[in-house]
Amino acid sequence: MRFPVYKYGLFFRLVEETDAAFILDLRTNKNLARHLTSTDDDLQKQVEWIREYKTREKSQKEYYFLFEDENHQPSGVVRLYDINDDTYTSGSWLAKPGSDEFLSIKSDLFISDFAAEELKGKKCVFDVRKKNKKVLRYHKMFSTVIGEDDLNYYFTIDEENALRKYNFLKSII
Repeated sequence: MRFPVYKYGLFFRLVEETDAAFILDLRTNKNLARHLTSTDDDLQKQVEWIREYKTREKSQKEYYFLFEDENHQPSGVVRLYDINDDTYTSGSWLAKPGSDEFLSIKSDLFISDFAAEELKGKKCVFDVRKKNKKVLRYHKMFSTVIGEDDLNYYFTIDEENALRKYNFLKSII
């Protein structure tokens, strides 16, 4: 897939070091990032993390996407990571406050498109914090809980349910 990509009313591109301040603002916002692993409020550390990520991107082990609105204003981020022979993980989704109410659906559709095209035959596995009730409801509609610990539920989604989810989401945007 060549970037940037325009789909579902958003522009998607791979994260660059110049995005560090935007990402840091999202990840250090206590309301937005309360269900993610904490991030130090240190711009240089964020730049260094992105620099290291770009190495993983080149080896196709991880993809970190920034999505922008139609005016090319950054709206949010999402990652595909822990990519191996059989599985990959989708997560780290964050969007700036006041964004389009369908932003999560649009970005989820894009991730589905990207995974189908670039990660053929791999199964999506992911975790959701138990306290993240809204996101849990969303994922339980299409995905299967395969485990849990004190903090998270662990999910997978098979090909049939992924297609059902994709078709459902496309019908509402």
